[in-house]
Amino acid sequence: MTVSKVLERKDVPQESKWNDKALFASWDAWQTEAAALKSTLPQLTAFDGKLDQGPTVLAGWLALVTGVDRRLMRLWSYAYMANAVDANDTTAKENLGQLMGLYARFKAASAFAEPAMLQLGETLLAWAKEEPRLTPYEHYFDDLLRQKAHRRSAEVEEILGMVQEPFSQTEVTASELTDLEMKFAAALDSRGQAHPVIQATAPQSLQDADRELRRTTWEAYYDGYLDLQNTLASNYIASVKQNLFLARVRGYNSVLEAQLAPFNMPLEVFHNLIDTYKANISTWHRYWEVKRKVLGVDKLHPYDIWAPIVQKQPAVPYREGVDMICAGMAPLGEEYVAVLRRGCLEDGWVDYAPNAGKAKGAASGPGYDTPPFIYTSYNDSLLAMSTLAHELGHSMHTYLTDVTQPHIYNDVFGLSMSAAETASNFNQALVRARLMQSRADDAVFQMALIDEAMSNFHRYFFIMPTLARFEFEVYSRAEQDLPLSAAILNELMAGLYAEGYGDTMADDRERTAITWAQFGHLYVPYYTFQYSIGISAAHDLATQVLTGSDGAAGSYLDFLKAGNSLYTMDLFDLAGVDMTKPDAVEKAFTVLS
Repeated sequence: MTVSKVLERKDVPQESKWNDKALFASWDAWQTEAAALKSTLPQLTAFDGKLDQGPTVLAGWLALVTGVDRRLMRLWSYAYMANAVDANDTTAKENLGQLMGLYARFKAASAFAEPAMLQLGETLLAWAKEEPRLTPYEHYFDDLLRQKAHRRSAEVEEILGMVQEPFSQTEVTASELTDLEMKFAAALDSRGQAHPVIQATAPQSLQDADRELRRTTWEAYYDGYLDLQNTLASNYIASVKQNLFLARVRGYNSVLEAQLAPFNMPLEVFHNLIDTYKANISTWHRYWEVKRKVLGVDKLHPYDIWAPIVQKQPAVPYREGVDMICAGMAPLGEEYVAVLRRGCLEDGWVDYAPNAGKAKGAASGPGYDTPPFIYTSYNDSLLAMSTLAHELGHSMHTYLTDVTQPHIYNDVFGLSMSAAETASNFNQALVRARLMQSRADDAVFQMALIDEAMSNFHRYFFIMPTLARFEFEVYSRAEQDLPLSAAILNELMAGLYAEGYGDTMADDRERTAITWAQFGHLYVPYYTFQYSIGISAAHDLATQVLTGSDGAAGSYLDFLKAGNSLYTMDLFDLAGVDMTKPDAVEKAFTVLS
């Protein structure tokens, strides 16, 4: 599965690229729309001081502002995807920066609205019953009033809108450093052959049966981050301080509260997850020892974590991978499967070929009035198929919300990541269960599938809780005005990994310490733990669907279609799982065990 030559973007076959023409014919067309949208911003400020004039005026305002937001999302989808698939595309980079500026101006121009609506108080809910165009906004109004204590004056909200662009630059800088500027030494396999190490292909080498290739890839990859550790740390610490500033401006007691309260999520959801993880950490120690025995090595090293437990891995070409995913998702019905298949094979949802400059990992970029585009680096493996299934879970969540809900409830920034990561992990759980059953007589395939499952759990049930614990320590220090530096971040990370590895892993502490820098997720505070909430809820719900629990598939589809039209805990209740208690997390550890 290793790659000896990396494609340049210009050499990637068209059939494996995303369908950018579904959005804009060219960058010229994009610029034309951006300019037209900029010219509409004065229409927003024209409503300033008028929202209390009656439900008709308010309905007009909401129609205008959501229309502008929809157009912004279309522009964003195009620029975001173009930049993600090729960081060397300077036009994409420049236009994405331009769009961030336009978005900041939009937020500033519309900042007066929510303070004005808060002045109306309960009148908002009365108007929602009186004016049919406002009825869909009833939950939005309720949510707005619930958060009244953390909303500021129109002037302050305008400033907060304006700082979004400069504050977003820390995440952009991290991406520039790691996806474009960072260089890695070549890895060498056991025969002395060199293999390039880049973001898009390093995971493939780490999954190779050649231990020397894994070792040299792992060391080269981590050393690349260590070379820039002080710059990366300074950038991340700036982001931490920005988020603490925003939390304090809005009157929250902590950054954790600032992240969860807008979704009406109790803090116990976070603490239940972390406490349950710590109580079950010995399960991981057992796994490391089992994998050591299977691999036949004296001591397991971090670069062995992704090593295959079968020498000849099943090849899963892209189209076959799509077939596997469609078969696994059959319990959700023909319509779900048909849309998914068409998106992958006909409508160009997925940009799947590895190429130089492509962002690491994979992601589904949500939009409204746009296809839910995905970028990934597909390498014809079960792991690549599983990653695609994960991202398609996000895409179908976006798609079903798009066709069901008004725009205000299909905003990626308004949807709890806990709910979003449930949709992605649910697909993996369902597809894996189908393959376990359909390929039960193929022992080699079964072992490879166990590899895939453990790799998935390792990411979402080991790495993500560990990063969440790291975040909690970092933000606790910042909230107490204690110092932060590259050395402190590294020591925190190394200590948490040492606990997770126990005595069963021969850790390379200096390199492991820089793991925090490899995850852009940290630029969205407390995103990481929500993966673990998602995989827990997903396995509980998948079990219900697979065992034929009455109405389970329909309830899960209702959950997908609801978007963020309900509070997060109510969404989970709609799906059929209670995430206010640690039960689902404990069940997920049982699956892992």
